[in-house]
Amino acid sequence: MSLGKRALTWPLTHALLAGWIALYRLAVVGGVRWRSSRRLRALMRSGRPALFATWHQDFLTSCGWLSRYGARRRTYALASASRDGGLATTMARAVGFRPPVRGSSARGGRRALLAMHRLLEREPDASLVIVCDGPRPPARRLQPGVLHLASRSGRELWLLRTAFRPHVEFRRSWARFRLPLPWGRGLCLADGPIRLPPALGRADLERWRAEVEGRLERLAVRADALLGRPLQRSGS
Repeated sequence: MSLGKRALTWPLTHALLAGWIALYRLAVVGGVRWRSSRRLRALMRSGRPALFATWHQDFLTSCGWLSRYGARRRTYALASASRDGGLATTMARAVGFRPPVRGSSARGGRRALLAMHRLLEREPDASLVIVCDGPRPPARRLQPGVLHLASRSGRELWLLRTAFRPHVEFRRSWARFRLPLPWGRGLCLADGPIRLPPALGRADLERWRAEVEGRLERLAVRADALLGRPLQRSGS
């Protein structure tokens, strides 16, 4: 592992990142001229619990937008057990979310899903934001964990896409992470509510996985088009 990659695991790095994100959130979330889905705003004002699914690429900005309503709802995050997941954990806590549960399709996924299911049973008013692709390429390939949680918990599933102009895109990252610049324009679109049946067989799970992935991808295309920016699919 290179020195740069090792540095991403250091506690000092995460402490500095948390402080920077807290300041960055004030500038971006407070300074960006936002547009958002009317139904999503109504949901957030209601305080009704939900599951929010977003791509890795949008995790920081989606969490930033959701955190505007943090006083109204108890929100947790599910991040991967990878190095990127460690950064996502720091990001989520820096914007005011509860301590995330760690796990992914590759590492500790079953334990993490079980822990989140128990948490949602224990806290019926809790919401959850989930990074639903990764932790490795290809990006924007939906993993089934969020579907299991939606099915077993009975909570509404909402798909989120945040887009900004102007922004900086990290093209060397597998997810093509985007960093919005302050005082620009921001858009948060949502598709939901989606209610999954309480019991999903293997065939049903794959059908729902393909449908939800397609809906989240179409949401990305629409959001980018509304900001006048062509979509660049990560990993393509």
